[in-house]
Amino acid sequence: MKTETLSVISLFLLVAGIFGAAAENDTVNNTTGLKNASKGPTVQPLSVAVSVTAEPSTVTLGTVYPDGVERSYTNIVNVRVRYFLSSGDTLSVRASGDMINTANSSQTIPLSNLKFSTPSVAKRSFTTSNYVIATYSGLFNFWSPVEVPMSLYITVPPYTDPGTYSVTLIYTAT
Repeated sequence: MKTETLSVISLFLLVAGIFGAAAENDTVNNTTGLKNASKGPTVQPLSVAVSVTAEPSTVTLGTVYPDGVERSYTNIVNVRVRYFLSSGDTLSVRASGDMINTANSSQTIPLSNLKFSTPSVAKRSFTTSNYVIATYSGLFNFWSPVEVPMSLYITVPPYTDPGTYSVTLIYTAT
């Protein structure tokens, strides 16, 4: 069986702001930098050949205040699987863990505050375990790939410390 390197998407959440003496909720959130990477885990696919990509390589989710309100980004990521000779294979997604402030790893946003949905999966929180988002099979599909549009949802808790928070989203085709 052929081993394929799969795409990894990093999601960066920039949280910046000023806290007053009364701990007012004046924090501003910017989400930037949704990136593909060609390195990551390897798998033993059931397909003879398989590749997974997630596009776009960079996404800006805009400014979000840490007010505990969920913001949605409809079909912001498109995950594409190209395969050859597949038999009931699956595409799964998981996250590396909580969103971590890149300047201070003790500051986190719970992973449960980052959710996703696809046309076949109702809105749900990311977890660190693989969750199947598509099943595919057939002979030749390099020219007509399986495409899965993914919507993202983020809730930044009140009084979140300013900074850039990141998490890695991992797509696995097996």
